[in-house]
Amino acid sequence: MLYTPSSPFVRRLVAALSGAVAIGVVAAPMLAPSASAAPGTSSANTSVTAASAASSSSSSEAAPLRVATYNIRCATCYEGRHNEKPWAGRRAAVVSTIKGQHLDVLAVQEASQGQLHDDESESKKISQFDDLVDRLGGSWRITNATRYNCVKDTSPNSCRYDYKGASEGQRILYDSARVKLVAQGSKLLPVPAGKGDNYMTWAELRQVSTGKRFMYSNLHVVGSDKDYKVKIKQAQVALAELKANNPDHLPMIAVGDWNSSRFEKPTNAPYDVYVKAGFVDPLGGAYKTHKPKGATVEHRVHTWLNSSNSGWARTAPAHKSWVNGSYIDYILTTKMRVSEWETVARLDSKGRFVGTLPSDHLMIRATVYLPS
Repeated sequence: MLYTPSSPFVRRLVAALSGAVAIGVVAAPMLAPSASAAPGTSSANTSVTAASAASSSSSSEAAPLRVATYNIRCATCYEGRHNEKPWAGRRAAVVSTIKGQHLDVLAVQEASQGQLHDDESESKKISQFDDLVDRLGGSWRITNATRYNCVKDTSPNSCRYDYKGASEGQRILYDSARVKLVAQGSKLLPVPAGKGDNYMTWAELRQVSTGKRFMYSNLHVVGSDKDYKVKIKQAQVALAELKANNPDHLPMIAVGDWNSSRFEKPTNAPYDVYVKAGFVDPLGGAYKTHKPKGATVEHRVHTWLNSSNSGWARTAPAHKSWVNGSYIDYILTTKMRVSEWETVARLDSKGRFVGTLPSDHLMIRATVYLPS
């Protein structure tokens, strides 16, 4: 498996050839995929002729791309709170939530790389993110399935460091029938004293239906309010890594659990880093606002819900009169159309969660259109 990106020139060449071929053979993003390369490698389907590649230029028109971020709560984080279930008791709800959104790309946080020890998983010797991908099944893939950046990458014990693109619990999953992986990587981030390693991860992907390429990054900011400066630095390093691996200035989508809301003091640090760099918040969640400011999203679904439910409450935390709830999870983009945003939850008529609570965060999903 390749875990470091190839040279920018090679990536551009392979992506261009792959895109031209894809446009000629794909009529819709839901068609079954051809055999794909292993995660972390660039791939190109060369089984069609140049004539067929030129036969469908209309396929390069904008098409919806459904993207999401979801902190799925680490398998080792179970605290036995009211309404909280261990991973084995809630993973079906996580999978159902993901499948229900018909996603192209999904960033997950806290998808533990350690081995699961529930009765069903023990003999398989799989991690939480392995378990998730397996249960999603079908054409779902992960950009890098390496657990640890160690010579022996299946265990952190007696680790001799060897970078292999692993990214702790931050992982990017994608539907390989709808997008193809061009390149991927990760970056070690600064953390507050006493915290374990934390990585951001990124991927360059190509939308099958249009041949358009884009960058996707996944950041989980760690630290408390007192770690304000470190949280800024984490966002700055993550953004710099994303830009450094985007020599073609492709559209960028930055997502994750940034562990900071618009009511944070002194500012919403990670959010500010991206907005100052030209990223757009589709919800218009400017600092300390109770109503959207500069929102670009065209249609909203449940955006008044908070993205975090740290207390595992049965009644969904929300601020309905604000239009935007309080968010610590984000989807920011460079300039592109955002037709819909959904803060994903199954609610009854009284605003209570229905069924098993999948996580202490809600998935947030946006439908975007990549610019030409």
